[in-house]
Amino acid sequence: MSGERGPTVETKPAEGGGKPATVETRQPEQKAKTPDPIARRYIVSAPSLLLEGEIDSRSFPIFLTKQQAGGIASLSLGYSNAVVVAPESSRLTVIVNDVKVGDVPVQSAEGVKDIYFDLPAGLLRPGGNRVTFQVAQRHRTDCTIRSTFDLWTAIDPARTFLTIPAEADGRLATVDDIPAIGLGPTGQTTFTMVVPEMGQPAATNALMRLSQGLALMAKMPNQIFDVVDALPAKTGPGELAVLVGTAGDIAPLLPSLPASAHSSAVAAFADAPAGDHKVFVVSGPDWRSVEEAVEGLVAPVDRPLGITREALSVRQRNAADTPLVAGAASLTFASLGVRTGEFSGRRFRTGFDIGIPSDFFADAYGEATLLLDAAYSPEVLPGSHIDIYVNGNIASTVPITSRNGGIFRHLPIRVTMRHFRPGPNRIDIEAVLMTQADKICAPGASASHEPRFALFDSSELRVPRFARMAQLPNLAALSGTGFPYNGQTEPAALYLDRLDADMLSASATFLGKTAVASGRVLQVRPEASALAIGERNAVLVGTISQLPPVVLDQTHIAVESASSWGATAGDVQGGATEEAFGEWQSRVRGGSWRGQISAFEAWLQRTFDISLSSLRLLPGAEQAVTPGEDARFLIAQGDSPERTGTWTVLSAPTGADLRAGMNAVAQEERWREVAGYATLEGKGMEELDTRPVSSARFVATQPLSFANLRLVAANWLSSNILAYAVVFCLLSILLGIATSGLLRRFGRES
Repeated sequence: MSGERGPTVETKPAEGGGKPATVETRQPEQKAKTPDPIARRYIVSAPSLLLEGEIDSRSFPIFLTKQQAGGIASLSLGYSNAVVVAPESSRLTVIVNDVKVGDVPVQSAEGVKDIYFDLPAGLLRPGGNRVTFQVAQRHRTDCTIRSTFDLWTAIDPARTFLTIPAEADGRLATVDDIPAIGLGPTGQTTFTMVVPEMGQPAATNALMRLSQGLALMAKMPNQIFDVVDALPAKTGPGELAVLVGTAGDIAPLLPSLPASAHSSAVAAFADAPAGDHKVFVVSGPDWRSVEEAVEGLVAPVDRPLGITREALSVRQRNAADTPLVAGAASLTFASLGVRTGEFSGRRFRTGFDIGIPSDFFADAYGEATLLLDAAYSPEVLPGSHIDIYVNGNIASTVPITSRNGGIFRHLPIRVTMRHFRPGPNRIDIEAVLMTQADKICAPGASASHEPRFALFDSSELRVPRFARMAQLPNLAALSGTGFPYNGQTEPAALYLDRLDADMLSASATFLGKTAVASGRVLQVRPEASALAIGERNAVLVGTISQLPPVVLDQTHIAVESASSWGATAGDVQGGATEEAFGEWQSRVRGGSWRGQISAFEAWLQRTFDISLSSLRLLPGAEQAVTPGEDARFLIAQGDSPERTGTWTVLSAPTGADLRAGMNAVAQEERWREVAGYATLEGKGMEELDTRPVSSARFVATQPLSFANLRLVAANWLSSNILAYAVVFCLLSILLGIATSGLLRRFGRES
């Protein structure tokens, strides 16, 4: 593993590797224009974008209407870079639909620099397009591996966009144009759901189903839903106002409401009252007609039960679909978007994404194999190595030992599957290359273009057949694939403690994210009382003080949190006293030996990768979650009272915290962190606080077969070492008894 990582700006590694084969239509660098903000189509679907190391790239999909594709003529880009980046040997390249439209020196160390590139006529097309940013960077003076971690180029999402002329702004006109809603300057997409009568129970089901349908149409990574009762005066980039309600409710807000809405179901665009933009209307003479309009809108994007998908709805970093690996599979790098490329620097990094199903159960024993086709030059010294990372965790290391160069032809590299999780997974290949020339580091040596390493797209990833057995609770499966709500035949119960803007917004955002992860619209049925849910699967949304104690207990939330979470210092004085008393009791009676046990457990984990939990015969109970002062929002999951259903709770101290917390968790980077049986979010948290599962319930998702049961048993025994030892001893005793009995009956007396 690479042990030379230095401090760097924390960011998600992006796909690097060889440069794609592109058609070159290079444009000179030009000073950026300042177009009207409404005429911008933002490109970067993240609040920030950092391209790190000696080579890096990121691609982003962008959907355009026919009018937009024909009118866009330029691309604006704002970027800055580290001061140690050498501009004479570092390049920033912009590629649109595999055509190189810009290639400039990286030279903006003093601040953000704005440039723009003219786009050839006909380059953009209606529908899906792809914009790629690539950097090749070299250090000014340093040739060490550590110095490569100081190289970065930051692209400003708010100053990176396609420019649409005012006369061709391409307003959305039909349902097919909804994917062109685009992004805001921070990479976020917002659906403003205008529901004048949101307090009516009849509105909840239509609103939740419509939100899921819109989320599946747009498939934007950071989309949220904001439920209001009044039409906003205007909408900005990445925003769409959607009016939902009966014609009688909407007519006072929208003079341009289609006349047919008074007699039949309608789902269409209409002019906003100001006339400067379009709004989407879902209406009818009554709520039954509104639900019919929603069904007509949702049906084309819904995936029927029983239809297996081959790819996840989440895009890879190269803007391609993420393939779903549901069993034994062999995938070439070419099919995963990694192309053949040569590299002349010190630290090469590239990668790809694959999807794992919700019932993946091979984290304790499973191993995939990476068959590597690569080559390295004679100047590469022994001590160099190739590292494989899975979701940012080191999974395998291959040392380079030859001094005369070499070619790897399907070199097998075993990759542990312990870091895989349901949903999208990132696999990165990093080559750390050391040479004698880098040790000397003569002037200009860091800018050498002589290739040292090559990776070929004929390399393969081979995944063996793995155990398929779902586990609950499992929030990682929920965020990754929507399990257990993604394949249910009966609607799940949806409980909201009250029908207001905060509860409806949080629920719509959560169901929208889960629908995209599931690849289908989830079936939910609103319930007025949490006690009426019974043993069904359920999603419960509410402030902590309004959720029944049985719900908190079943989802492992401390019941006292209903009064203490979010309370003032005076309200929690008694709880603080009890906490202080418990601390002193631990110090006086057992602090020393408990500390020794903790130190021993840490040593076991560090030295042998063994935890005390794996040495238990029976799994321990989940600890009740008591949110701290820094926590603002939580998602928790548990079983129904009879352990036949699954309950998922979204809660916060107040309705405003509930909406804000769900919006924060809905951001793609945070959503992928959701895991365990409880996940907490707070304003000052750099990462989500997840609580790992101790006791899981197994749920069969595949037909019973000896082959699958054998793999399930192998993984379970690998996770429970003491149980494995007990079974081994019992079988040994039985074998001894059987052998003794046979010898007594058939053996010869001495």
